[in-house]
Amino acid sequence: MSESGLLVVVALGKVILGCGLVFVTLRALRRWLGGLTSRTGTQTDDRLVSAVLRTAGPIGYLGALWWGWTSLAEDFDVFRSGDWTNRLIEGAVQLTAIVLIVRLINRVLLLLLDRALVRLGHENQLDLLRGLDPMIRSLVWILGLLVFLQNQGVQMGAIYASLAGAGIGIGLALKGPISNFLNYLTILLDEPFRIGDFICFDGFHGTVEGVGIRSTVLRSLSGERIVISNEDLLGKTIQNYGDLPKRRISTTLGLVYQTPVATLKSIPALIESVIQEHHPAEFDRCHFTRFAGSCLEFEFVYFVPNADIVLYLDLQQKINIGIMEVFQRHAIDFAYPTQTLFLEQPGETRGELVRPALA
Repeated sequence: MSESGLLVVVALGKVILGCGLVFVTLRALRRWLGGLTSRTGTQTDDRLVSAVLRTAGPIGYLGALWWGWTSLAEDFDVFRSGDWTNRLIEGAVQLTAIVLIVRLINRVLLLLLDRALVRLGHENQLDLLRGLDPMIRSLVWILGLLVFLQNQGVQMGAIYASLAGAGIGIGLALKGPISNFLNYLTILLDEPFRIGDFICFDGFHGTVEGVGIRSTVLRSLSGERIVISNEDLLGKTIQNYGDLPKRRISTTLGLVYQTPVATLKSIPALIESVIQEHHPAEFDRCHFTRFAGSCLEFEFVYFVPNADIVLYLDLQQKINIGIMEVFQRHAIDFAYPTQTLFLEQPGETRGELVRPALA
């Protein structure tokens, strides 16, 4: 056998040996990792391992081919480094490897994002992720292409400058749409509210009916449709009653100063009995808080374990009416702002004194 034929046989032997090692290694890894993932009971790690092994196999076989080729090229002057054939094959191998790696990164990245949203309970954002799928893939492909060009010795300074200039121009031209889109993404990802939540924003109260790229739509209690810019929503405070675990209601009432002390002592028990009659309201406390200018003030607090504002208003109305009925039965009078006018007797310095009434 000639020397050239021997070199070709040696190169083929290296390719076969490398492919055999890759095959055995992949089978061992698949069996070992399969045993580990079978213990978790989830499909995420199975899909992740499958994606990695599907990419590792072609890259391994490609490495075996490259090993055989470099062995052959080193012994033939025509294929030595610097020859266009060698550079062409080297570039093709690098391009193939980068394509495989970019595809793997896209699969793994989207899979992890999908699983993270599901684990956090953001299933409603999966449609958004799928809509952004082409954009995410394109960004990863662009990064892979830049890495390939840099490895091929291309001067990247001019390319980076062109991309920067194009990015600035596109950003200025699309400032409004890009700002709206980012605000839309912020609302969907940060979730200050969800569709169906009752919110209060800048004096507007309503139920969220929809979130668009430019604006959010509320349906007010009186029925009209309120459209608010997403930029305005993110720039001010939002009160969200939609995920309220329980609503705390604090109410202050005043009684006349002539109320007997024994009656004052019975007020907390009377108010507690009224609140307990109206389920699901939960009584918290009732106290005689202060001597006000024209009344004796009581403060009572109760909870409504529901975010429904209509239920809250219904219970508040029933409890207020119930308190008035109980007070009427016990002859307890509510106070109202009064003033008493005191006139001096003849012979005294003329004048008038006005002060808050005690009765």
